[in-house]
Amino acid sequence: MRRRRGSLWLGLAVCLVGALSNLFYFLNPPGQAALPWISLLVPIAGFAIVVFGLWRTYALPENYGGRILGPVFAIVCLILAGGSMSGFFHARDLPASARAPRVGQKAPDFTLADSEGRMVSLSQLLAGPGEKSGPPKSVLLIFYRGYW
Repeated sequence: MRRRRGSLWLGLAVCLVGALSNLFYFLNPPGQAALPWISLLVPIAGFAIVVFGLWRTYALPENYGGRILGPVFAIVCLILAGGSMSGFFHARDLPASARAPRVGQKAPDFTLADSEGRMVSLSQLLAGPGEKSGPPKSVLLIFYRGYW
């Protein structure tokens, strides 16, 4: 009597859940500091479950026939676990942003080209509306922290 290969499917599901746990960063859940560890350890656990299922398939071929699904799942889980490990360790490779402005801190004056190529400074954008009295203008600055 052939048995089902539930451990292979379970291992693949655990690997996928671990790899997709990185999407929880965008939901800003409580306990967010644990997410990197979850996204590291859960795919590794899924890979271990798949390896166990693979071992059972090859150790007891009369009970667990078919030997194609196991290696495919093991390769997929290995890729997911390896990607999670790589992301876990290389996320810390970004340099420190010591000179970046803090929240609420005034930005230093700078001059950049606008969408039409004209040079515009921050002080020009923040200047009052001219002769008319009214509320001061606001400028939204978005900083993309990158490493190139």
